[in-house]
Amino acid sequence: MFTPNKGGSGGSEDISDHEWQIRTGRAIYILQQTLPDFFDVGLVSSIDPTKTPALIDSKEPDSPEVENIYSPKVRLAYTPPVALPLPFPRTLGLEGLPLYLASSVFIRHTMRTLYSDIRVELRKVAVQGSPSAHSEGTAAGSHSNHRRDKSLFIGLDVYGTIRVSGGVGQWQIDSTYDFSPISGLIQTHTVNSIHPAPHQAAYDALRASLNSVFGFSGPGSGDIRPGEVRAINGDKG
Repeated sequence: MFTPNKGGSGGSEDISDHEWQIRTGRAIYILQQTLPDFFDVGLVSSIDPTKTPALIDSKEPDSPEVENIYSPKVRLAYTPPVALPLPFPRTLGLEGLPLYLASSVFIRHTMRTLYSDIRVELRKVAVQGSPSAHSEGTAAGSHSNHRRDKSLFIGLDVYGTIRVSGGVGQWQIDSTYDFSPISGLIQTHTVNSIHPAPHQAAYDALRASLNSVFGFSGPGSGDIRPGEVRAINGDKG
């Protein structure tokens, strides 16, 4: 059972190679099946493996059976093709599942306000990394983190009708999802490209919205509060 916008188990415990493959496979399946419906149901972040894979709004988000496909410290990163003026950093980023989910809510609501008949189509899906982390002769409970190398490339085409003018908007979005070699959860979501690139006003609005939701007063004398919307190091492992 998929669960839109709900927290779940952190999944940070050490797991076997077999369980790691199951977790990454689930995440890939969920993204493929649910991203085309993002503007209808929102971001689907959890799964209850004891249920059939039906999209619902879970009434028991704290159920021990519910497993999140994202790391609690998931990072979202995007480097615009043209550097934004200060105080924006070269690479924009968020860190932490609450901010990641909140940003998806903002994007969904904003797009639905500006556009009608929004639809998302999968243009390309490609799994990258080692073919298998569970080789022949390896016990199901063993671990081999050095071979746990997997990422998922997803190319999306987004279409919508501008409510004011009736014109058609179209975007191509390419992203890479990297999986943690320890937990098998998505630890980094890198937006490789957005074409056409968003206007600076979109970044201003997103930053203001997230700071408002999470009770931040915005930049002050240079100090950054824990969890605040900030830049992340694009080269960070």
